[in-house]
Amino acid sequence: MTATLIWLIAFALILTLIVKGWDGELGKFFERRTPATFKSNRNDRWIWGIALAVLGATFIVKPISMLMTLLLLALIIWILVKLVRWGIAKAH
Repeated sequence: MTATLIWLIAFALILTLIVKGWDGELGKFFERRTPATFKSNRNDRWIWGIALAVLGATFIVKPISMLMTLLLLALIIWILVKLVRWGIAKAH
């Protein structure tokens, strides 16, 4: 129960900060970095805000689980990149 309450408070706080800061450098950062196919309209602040708030709140409540997940994803991506490069080298 306590972890859920902490998660909800962290989520609300992070989402509020992201939505308020969107008109500044944060929004410009995402405008520059997001490919044109992923851009929709001015509601991007809510999509990115909710996604970042979920990640941030989860990282605050369970940091070890998040780090292990990030390490596992990095390892999987690294292996896939190596396999694709190996496959392309074999195809030529």
